[in-house]
Amino acid sequence: MRCFVCAALVCLPLITGAAQTATDAPAKAAKREPPPGTLHSVTIKGNQMYSSPDILKASGLQIGEHISPQAIEQARLALQNTELFSNVADEYRFSGGPSPLYDVTFQVAEISQLFPMHFERLGVNPDQIEQYLRTHVPLYADKIPGTEGVLNRYRRAVQEFVAQSNPKVEVKAVVSNDDPQQLTVLFTPNAPAPTVSQVIVTGNQAIDTGTILRAVNRVAVGTPLSDERIKLILDGAIRPLYAAKGYAEVTFPKVETEASRGNLGVIVKVTIAEGPLFTFGLIRFHGGGMDEEEIRSSIPFKPGQPFNGDKVDQFRLDMLHRMKRRGLLDASVLAQTDVDDSKRAVNISYNVVPGEVYNFKTLDMHGLDITSEPVIEKLWGEKPGHPFNPEYPDFFLKRVQEQGLFDNLGDTHSDYTANASTHDVIVHLYFKGGKSQAQRAKDKEDEKNKRTVDGGWSPWPL
Repeated sequence: MRCFVCAALVCLPLITGAAQTATDAPAKAAKREPPPGTLHSVTIKGNQMYSSPDILKASGLQIGEHISPQAIEQARLALQNTELFSNVADEYRFSGGPSPLYDVTFQVAEISQLFPMHFERLGVNPDQIEQYLRTHVPLYADKIPGTEGVLNRYRRAVQEFVAQSNPKVEVKAVVSNDDPQQLTVLFTPNAPAPTVSQVIVTGNQAIDTGTILRAVNRVAVGTPLSDERIKLILDGAIRPLYAAKGYAEVTFPKVETEASRGNLGVIVKVTIAEGPLFTFGLIRFHGGGMDEEEIRSSIPFKPGQPFNGDKVDQFRLDMLHRMKRRGLLDASVLAQTDVDDSKRAVNISYNVVPGEVYNFKTLDMHGLDITSEPVIEKLWGEKPGHPFNPEYPDFFLKRVQEQGLFDNLGDTHSDYTANASTHDVIVHLYFKGGKSQAQRAKDKEDEKNKRTVDGGWSPWPL
């Protein structure tokens, strides 16, 4: 539902004349209607994307034409109905005399949420579609709101152009989230997209074709065809393979499709341009939470070595795990790469935000009796007030299982509650009865022996 707030301010000229009584003046003023006249000027305020002449044209007004307050209101509504503005207000002044001259001002507020347009599977060059829209859509822009009126207006124009060469194609326009980083207005045929049945690559040398195809076909086959989806698949499946070998600027200059002869899907043909081999450049760290000497001794790459994107991210995760083990549960580590083409090097920046240290406070145990809880508390190695290691609870439960402290201990698991205001942690340990570890081992051995004796077995118990 759209809600528009509009205002119209009528500024009457100052007219001198005979004095009026206090009782009849308001009544006469209330009945007075602004007289019709001639449009002298129109001023547009608040516009940034759309030019004032184009807005004036869309309003339907023309300088020099016969005008009235009703016509001005109709012009304001015409602008509002374009759905390009969240608000349109008007005010006007007129001169005295038998043929008043009107000066009108429109104050517009353009809709700020705009989306780029994308054209797929229409059988027409997208550049030609854009050229047609520029001359056939009033108040054209490269980015448009996703309102129903605007989408329909652009869709009709695209339909008109496509029909010149493909009259059977019915065009639809939707706001698409195929690209998770940016919504787009997508113009496509109003029919289900074909799915990818196969990907073929050419131009690769540094990485064998089999490795590339296994990586890309695993995620591409069966996916509905879309330019943005294909781009994301290539970036996510192929680019990391090259980044791991030092090729930081691999591109896909040509992506073509053709109908598959064996099924109803399409074959995607991708040309790979590997680019030059890169090395590690400058490596910088910003923030705190880790000792410089520790970083220096643990970082797995150095400037001048072949660039490896996998190592960059693995070290980021390694730093993050180290910090969390020290109680920095809110820590974050971001890695930023900057390609230096002149030196064929990739500069790395790690931005480290440690956050506050969380300390262990107390244990909260479930499933144990009053005699077993003190045993667990005594074995527990973490001390209250010390930095909390989130990996320790599962390690501790594994040790309890291995020591066989309880005869009928079955499943165990843990979680914890971290208080963001006090930075204290309560650890929850869950114990469930069942067969002991020794009994489970004995059952496994008995099953193995049974198979050896009778030479057969069933996956279901008898």
